[in-house]
Amino acid sequence: MKRTINFGKIAFYGKRKVNEVTVDICLKDEGKGPVFSVCADVWNASHTDIVAGGQIISELSKFKYLGGNELFKKIHRLWKKHHLNDMHAGTPEQEKYLAEHRTWHGDYTKDCECLKEAGLLTVQVDGKPYKYGHAWLYWPIPEQDLEEMKKLVEG
Repeated sequence: MKRTINFGKIAFYGKRKVNEVTVDICLKDEGKGPVFSVCADVWNASHTDIVAGGQIISELSKFKYLGGNELFKKIHRLWKKHHLNDMHAGTPEQEKYLAEHRTWHGDYTKDCECLKEAGLLTVQVDGKPYKYGHAWLYWPIPEQDLEEMKKLVEG
């Protein structure tokens, strides 16, 4: 299931509101369970190309018009919690530990060193040893958030 929502125009560059914002919400199930994804496009004035796109939901939330929009805030919250919930490098325990102790960004070697010091580099997943970053792990979506996603996608 997929839906594109048009949030109207913002002034992405300058002061004139000429840049239309569209947000694609997708909820699909490819076997393990529901997978949620969101991406946005900010269009040029003539709507022939985008001036920004992809994983820019947090950046767009800083615009007063979008940051105050209840629908956009709901999408932003779900995106932060569950976007690409089938592509986690670690277990919830591993990723929580890194979020609480990481002082760097995007350095896999440092992530592994940090987890190793905490005894969390290799943990049990489905009864087997799993080393952080050696597969994409699926994290289920809580039922309440899943129902909210379904309502968003269905319109």
